[in-house]
Amino acid sequence: MDFWFLAFLFAVALLVAVGASLLLVGYVGTLPASFAFGWRNWIPTLIVPVAGPLWFSATHWKDFSQPGKQLIFGLLLIGAALALLYGAGPHFVDRLAAGVK
Repeated sequence: MDFWFLAFLFAVALLVAVGASLLLVGYVGTLPASFAFGWRNWIPTLIVPVAGPLWFSATHWKDFSQPGKQLIFGLLLIGAALALLYGAGPHFVDRLAAGVK
């Protein structure tokens, strides 16, 4: 293992950790609040894990813009981690496989 592989792993792990925590905080911020707006709001929020809270925060953006932004940035960070993993991951696999032979 070299320094660049460890930096790659650290970057992916950090992006996933921060993105997942933002998703969790945004979800926890919208789910209890959706119960106060009636069953037509909390059923989609409860059943559809990511799209439901995004929909709820978009329809009530004035009151729930912060959880909505947390959900959006969490999704962006998870997407960046996946792009980095699938984009640069094969390069590191080839480098490590060449070192084993």
